Amino acid sequence: MKKHLCFLLALLSLVFSLSCRKDQAHEQYTELPPSIRPDLSVTLTTSVSGFVTDEHDKPVYGAQVKAGDKDATTDAFGYFTIRNAVVAETAGAVRISKPGYFQHVKTFIPQAGKESFVRAKLLPKVNTGSIDAASGGTVSAASSARVALPANGVVLAAGGTPYTGTVQVAIQWIDPADVAQQLSAAGDGRGLDTEGWLVYTRSFGTLAVELTGSSGQLLQVAAGKKATISIPVPVSMTGAAPATVALWSLDETSGLWKQESTAAKNGTVYTGEVSHFSFWTGAIGLPLVNMTAQIVDAALHPLANVAVGVRYAGQSFNAGGGTFGFTDANGIVTGAVPANTNLALAVLTPCALESYAHPFTTGNSNTDLGTIQGNLGQSLVTISGNVVDCSNRPVTDGYVQTFENGLFTRTPIVNGAFSFTGIACTNMATSLVAVDNTLHQQGAPQLISLTTGVNNLGTITACGTSTVGVINYTIDGVLKMLIEPANPLHAYFSPLAGGWTTVLELIPSPGTPAISFQFDGDAVTGNTHKVADIFCTGFPSGRALAPVPLTVTITDYGSPGGFISGNFSGPVLDFPTNSPHIISCDFRVRRYQ
Repeated sequence: MKKHLCFLLALLSLVFSLSCRKDQAHEQYTELPPSIRPDLSVTLTTSVSGFVTDEHDKPVYGAQVKAGDKDATTDAFGYFTIRNAVVAETAGAVRISKPGYFQHVKTFIPQAGKESFVRAKLLPKVNTGSIDAASGGTVSAASSARVALPANGVVLAAGGTPYTGTVQVAIQWIDPADVAQQLSAAGDGRGLDTEGWLVYTRSFGTLAVELTGSSGQLLQVAAGKKATISIPVPVSMTGAAPATVALWSLDETSGLWKQESTAAKNGTVYTGEVSHFSFWTGAIGLPLVNMTAQIVDAALHPLANVAVGVRYAGQSFNAGGGTFGFTDANGIVTGAVPANTNLALAVLTPCALESYAHPFTTGNSNTDLGTIQGNLGQSLVTISGNVVDCSNRPVTDGYVQTFENGLFTRTPIVNGAFSFTGIACTNMATSLVAVDNTLHQQGAPQLISLTTGVNNLGTITACGTSTVGVINYTIDGVLKMLIEPANPLHAYFSPLAGGWTTVLELIPSPGTPAISFQFDGDAVTGNTHKVADIFCTGFPSGRALAPVPLTVTITDYGSPGGFISGNFSGPVLDFPTNSPHIISCDFRVRRYQ
């Protein structure tokens, strides 16, 4: 067991007080940290912000993000912020949902009255294979991950009614030896063992699995039945992988892993039985102490949102088990690490290269590494400048958004100026855009090549492109204007049946949107689109049909997070009274998906 402990690398977004019970597996240690059975009903008020990207490192617009009793929606840059959320004191959990992706849960350190920072990469939910529910069967992924369902062993997740049709199985494997995949890792590495003790889960591989029916219904394993899963072990970790590990499922409410069963190693996979589907990891639970450090530059300024990794001393991250987290606004990282172990804390560039590594050794009590400056000169950059609005006045409420090698950074504009110091990939093109929140304008994105030291960009204009959506429509000469943010507007494209685009005002249920319509055709500009059915409160019955479909002229069709713009006009008939009306509409609405 000691050998296994030496390979543990900690996620840096863990809580302040983590530990493990003293059981037979841990009696090799002469001293252990205090044990904790967390009371998840104890809460505090905190804030959290971060970025959500897809599997291609592109920003995810319109993802629903929940933390405690508050929620938010990611913007065009995949950014969200949640203020004053009430979360469990032991662990704050951010739950992220987006159609077409597995629900993602990222656990963070809750600090009363302060703001934590997270990054998350969503896993696409793509059908891996199909199984007949009546006969059961097996689906295998290219990674060698497998899911086997028993005969007559599937039910509707809502209500538990037996399901007898085709089961669509979506599988994603998260490789713990691949640093690039760790943003997709659920939770934060902490779990509750079978006796309720808080432990660190030393993972040898994780699966995300979801079952859906032929009509998209969410399915689950029937009560009293068991499914079998096989989790691949990366080649670099097979030597350290024990013959048997525990299987842990992710509690999507608490954000903690829950020990449920066991899996045996068969060659390069762990195979075991599970009673339901979610995220599953094959891992061993280990005793912990806490580590805290602050990352600063040469002038002792804190480096915010910088990637920081912890690895076993003498091994690279690609040797298996390496993972990373991000500093908060004060440059501080805090997390759980193994007791009595030689480790190294590495400051990473967005290119996942080590800029500096700080060796340290844990004992049986918490470790404070203090302020870490290190030799950051070759990758430390400062981006600064001034931002003016469309009238050449200093922007007082806005931000500068940068993007480099898959990582976004947001820097506030203070009294017309901005300055950000961080770790960067030098001599690499970095995208930058300035946004004015007051006038809802942004400038054109520009590419800059960063060099070591200060990069003064001079004066940047946050003007030229509106950041808000608008729908203007006229029915029988009566004009109605819907403008964000007072009227939240969305557009989304569905590729099914030739492609349909829906434009609407979002109204929380119950409620009726002021307007909602669909037009057909591919996601392209031009005059090839038609609209025939319009729901609008401006019609007597709330709905009208065009006897001859109206041509929709699309002038802009952006990718998700961008805008769809267009217009249409013509005669329609109220449904079902057939009273005639004339409608004209022009719209510029941000695309949801």
